Parts: sequence; structure tokens; C-alpha cells
Amino acid sequence: MLCKESSTFPFNLNITAIAQPAHTNALIHESSPYLLQHAHNPVDWHPWKPEVLAEAQRLDRPIIVSIGYSTCHWCHVMERESFEDEETAALMNEKFICIKVDREERPDVDRVYMEACQAISGGGGWPLNAFLLPDGRPFYAGTYYPPERKYNRPSWRELLEHLSNLFEQDRKTVEEQADRLTDNIRGGGNRLMSLEPQTEDHDSWREALMTKLRGQYDLKHGGFGGAPKFPMSQSLEALLVHGMQREEYNDLHLAAHGMLAMLDGGIYDHLGGGFSRYTVDAQWRVPHFEKMLYDNALLLRLLAKLQMAVPNARFVTAMEETTEWLLREMLLPAGGYRAALDADSEGVEGKYYVWQLDEVADLIPEEDLPLVAAFYGLTETGNWEEEHTNIPYRPDTLAAAAAAAEVPLEEATERIASARKILHTHRVERVPPGADDKMILQWNALLISGWCWCYRATQEKNYLRLAEELWYGVKKKLYVDGQWYRNRTNGQLGAPAFLDDYAALAEALLELSAVNFDLSLILGAEEVADKDGPGTAGAGTSARSMVDYVLSRFSTPRGPMFFLQATQDNELPVDTLELFDNALPSGNSQMCSNLLRLHRITGEGQYLKRGEEMLAAMAGGMERYPSSFGGWVQTALVHAGADEELVVTGREARAAAREFLSLYRPGMLIVATETEREDVPVLKDRYLDGELRYYFCQNQQCLLPVTTAEAARAQILNS
Repeated sequence: MLCKESSTFPFNLNITAIAQPAHTNALIHESSPYLLQHAHNPVDWHPWKPEVLAEAQRLDRPIIVSIGYSTCHWCHVMERESFEDEETAALMNEKFICIKVDREERPDVDRVYMEACQAISGGGGWPLNAFLLPDGRPFYAGTYYPPERKYNRPSWRELLEHLSNLFEQDRKTVEEQADRLTDNIRGGGNRLMSLEPQTEDHDSWREALMTKLRGQYDLKHGGFGGAPKFPMSQSLEALLVHGMQREEYNDLHLAAHGMLAMLDGGIYDHLGGGFSRYTVDAQWRVPHFEKMLYDNALLLRLLAKLQMAVPNARFVTAMEETTEWLLREMLLPAGGYRAALDADSEGVEGKYYVWQLDEVADLIPEEDLPLVAAFYGLTETGNWEEEHTNIPYRPDTLAAAAAAAEVPLEEATERIASARKILHTHRVERVPPGADDKMILQWNALLISGWCWCYRATQEKNYLRLAEELWYGVKKKLYVDGQWYRNRTNGQLGAPAFLDDYAALAEALLELSAVNFDLSLILGAEEVADKDGPGTAGAGTSARSMVDYVLSRFSTPRGPMFFLQATQDNELPVDTLELFDNALPSGNSQMCSNLLRLHRITGEGQYLKRGEEMLAAMAGGMERYPSSFGGWVQTALVHAGADEELVVTGREARAAAREFLSLYRPGMLIVATETEREDVPVLKDRYLDGELRYYFCQNQQCLLPVTTAEAARAQILNS
């Protein structure tokens, strides 16, 4: 009952009969598609702004903060049932100051009140409805509430009446509850970091962690957990990293098995490419049809790494099809990629994506129907039993479908390709789902990284071109007057960038430099720090300058972590600290990885010290809950593994180094330069008269330089 973590497609409009809306509230001046969806509710909604919070204090009135995002199905449901109801709206307007928040624009606001919800109920999701004192401290929070009492929940109006009466008649109890919740939020990260590892040495710690992670794997259906089922790509990557490092072939198998299970299931769009956010079942069959940019960026990265480690033509095809979908349906007219596509079209969840068998029969040659139906699992009654319609998926192999339809395999391949094209061409003529046109910095940065890995896996130059073009587009759209911004929507900039944005973008620049060998992306070209110290002049446009900025502006006063928001001018009642790798990697786990990678290039000890302190603080949490910390686990495994570097210098060094990019050795640093660079420790004293040379080092021990790729590859593979 809630949305869980985790060419232009316009919003559907009836242009033949546009009536003057009966209501318009303050959200009409916002750019967020989610806020604009609520701009004509009879609720007197306001955006999250300091002046609105100040007005609540002036009136001494409690606040409702309702948080969601534009493609959230149950957000739409609650709007129709409650926020468009005149009587309900009148009650909300009389008793509360009502604020709407787009969680994708303001993750800091969402994080504070989601933690309150989780503290109260043990769970969370969207829509998120939090009730605050006038000073912003939460005293109650929940998710979806129906208009009438059901689902073992009170009605929304019952809850409004109860909490309004409690605020007016028992203020002391409300204040005490707000104090407890605020203290709980403030101490959550500290409690997690105080968990001590249960084992004393690293090998035992690693084995305990990986044993627990494997134990959480669904051996029957693939992936982690039950229904609803999320991709959890970071945990699959952790299995892959460990499998490659330790030659644990079972871990490699599990990582590949999980991805292939998704590629068989309905979570993957077999006609148009791309992945939905999750499935409502444990078998990957029935998706919640919304498509998020970040999921697809992370899954591209996983597909690429799998192709490097355990090659499979299906991984390559999925990279290609997902990229085609991104370019066709997610690319914004002015550059960059939109945030999401809705699950609903014409007010019906999944309508754009599903099929009746007779509809398919009318489109493809009659003789192809048995093969197509067998391959995509289509039936007369529908494979989505609840809705009596069909979601294309792959119940068996193409060979099995061909045998069932008595069609030679080579011919079956051609027929399926033809049918897919016909069906997709027909599908794009349907009314499309709504689109959220926010260009979000973090999510676009993840896509840069994803395409860098696709390039490494395939050597297809188009992936590198797309990654470089997106970096230039991100810089042009979201870096304005020396300031990075979280998002841009219809030409309007959002809030200043958060930790997650800087961490993902710094990582993207490290990944991009790793494939085009442009060290200025990491070290900067002409960036000069302010005289008061690193990071004080602004975040800049290099990985190092961004990390330095985060160190100076986002650090917690005690401990090694970083707040989600810069500590200056925070209007929230508590600074937020996010440590979990959920659908998205946490900014802290990404920043930890960035620090350790920067140290290897720059030799600066502060980066190593801070990164290792972060890993040490999270060791107990990782050991106990590995599937909740997939990004942290990867960083810990890589940092504890062999410290390898390949340096190529001299004429045509970049071209020579590119030959090694598809060699997947987690954590191996590859650096190339065609000019002398004595300012970079890893390149110092390694440029000799322009002659091409390869230097391979492992654990601070270097082999003699060699002059051919064959010799260098032999050194690496024999190490």
C-alpha cells in the first residue's frame, strides 16, 4: 500500500476540454512535476521554505509534511482519495500548515521524517506523511492512509482529528514525543557505528560477512529477499567482487544468476529495454512498472562488470537495449536524462506495457504466434492473473520455445526479433506513462559511471561518447556560478547539491578518467583552493576539489562520516546522516571509496586516513547486515585486496592502456600519460624519453618495466 525503496513522454492531458481548475495553491509556482500534480488540490499546500516554517511558528500551528515523488503509485491514490476531497482539505487547512515535498528534490527533508516514521512503525515508504511541531520536530509519521478505516489503519480524517486534538489538548505529551523522536534520529548513525565486529581478524570478518550475504540469497528465484523484490545490484556486485578476488566461483555464479533471473523476468522490459523499479512478487514476474534512472544506471554497471567476469551475450544485449531505451525515452530535449517514468498511463498501472493475446495475434504473422506466446509466456487468460493480462517475460530458453513451436532455432531467433520490433512499434503508439523531467545530479552521475563500465566491457566507443557528453551536459546545466545544484527542472535550478550528489559525481569523474585517461578530471586543471584551505573556494569541477569541499563542509563534528546536507544554514531540526546502501548507494559509502581511490593517485595521507576510519566505523554494521551495505562491502573488499596498478607512459600510451580496460581485476588502477607528469606520485620517474613502457606493481612491489602489451598482460595474469 505504498511505494517502497527504491521522444518526450508528456503528462496525460485532455486538450479538448480543459476546464478552469476550481482551486490553485502555492505549488503552482514550483517546477517539480510532483508538486505541480498537487497545485490544484483544495488543500492549501505550500512548498518547503523557511518562510512557511516561520509562519507555522507565528501561528503556533502544527505542520503536515506530505512527501512523495511524481511516479509513486500510492501517492496518486492518496491524492485522489483524500487530497482532492473538499471536506478533508477543509479539515487540513483549518488545523494544520500543509507542506508538500518532492523527495527527489529534497532528500534531506525526506530522510529526517522517514527516520521518524521508521522509529514509530518499524517501516516506511511513500507517500510519507509526517506531523510536526511548529519548530519542525516530528511527533508522528506514517505512510498511506485510506479515506475509510481499512487495511488495519485508521482513516486519514480520523488521524487528522486525533493528532489535532492531541496537539491542542495535551501539548506536553506531544512535545515529549517530539523530543524522543528527534533524539532517536540524531543518535541513529552513532548507534550503528558503535557496533563492534564479532570477529577479530580480517579474514574471519570477511568470511562471516560473505557467509551471511550468501545465506540471504534466493537460490530458487535469484536475488535477495521476497516480495516485493528489488534488484539490490550493489549486493550482487559485492558477490562479484569477492568471487573475482578469491576465485570463489559460487559467488560469481550467484551474481550472474541474479542478473539472469531479472533478465528472464517481467522486471526487465523485453520489448523496449530497461528495468522497472521492483516486482510485487518474489519471482521477478510482475513489476511495479515505474522506471527510475538510478536503477538502470546501477544495473548497467553490474551488467558490464558481469560481462567482464563471466561473459554472456545476454549481458551485452541488455546493455544495448537499456541504452537504446535511455536515449529514446529518458533523454531530455536540452540534454541530461529525466528522473523517471510513471507506472500508470490513462490512470491504470502498467497499461502501457501489458498485452492481450488476441491483440498480439492481430499484429504478428499467424504462424509466429505459438513461438512468440511460448517465448514471452503469453496466455489467453493472461499470465498476470490478478489483472487477466500478459506481461512479457521469459519462462524458458529460446531453444525450448522453438522446440515447443517446432521451429528451427536460427529461424526462431529471426522471428522473435521481428515480432519484438512489431510489438514495440505498436506499443509506442499507446498513451505513454507520465514522465518526471527533473535532471537530478546524483542520478545522472551514476549513469556516467554505468556507461564507463559498459565501455570497458565492450570497447564500444559509443558508451564512452555518451559518458563524456553527459559529463559536459551535467556541468553545463547544474554547475552555475561556481555552485553545484541538486537538480534542474524546466530551466529552474533546485537546492544546492547534497552529499549524495557530490559523492556520485566525484566517483563518475574517477570512472571517466579511468577510461579516457584524462587526469584533469581527477586533479583539476587550473582550480585553485582558497587561501583558507582545501574546499573553501567551492566544489570545483574535479573529483579532488569535490572531495575536498565535502571534507570541509559536510563533515560530522564527531566521527569520520558526512552529513547529507552542508552543515551551514540547515533549517531542519536535526542534521541527517545516511549510512545504508538502499536502492541508491549512500553518499557516505561512495565518499569512502572516493577517498581511498584518490589516495592511490595523489598519495595524500589525509584521504587514506579518513577512508579507513569510515570503514572501521562500519565494520560491525557490515558484518551483521551485509545486504544493507552493499556499497560499503564492495569498498571494504577492494581496499583489503591486492593493491595493483598498471602505469603506461610514452608515445601512444592511452591507446596502449585501453587494451587492459576489459580485464576485470577489482581495484586495479590503470593510469596512462603521453607527457611527463612528475606532479602525480604514481607517474613520478616513469616517463623516459617518450618510449612506451608498462609498469605493473602489486602491494607496493613493482616488476621491471616492459615494452609490449603481451609482456605486461603476462605479468598481470601471473601475479
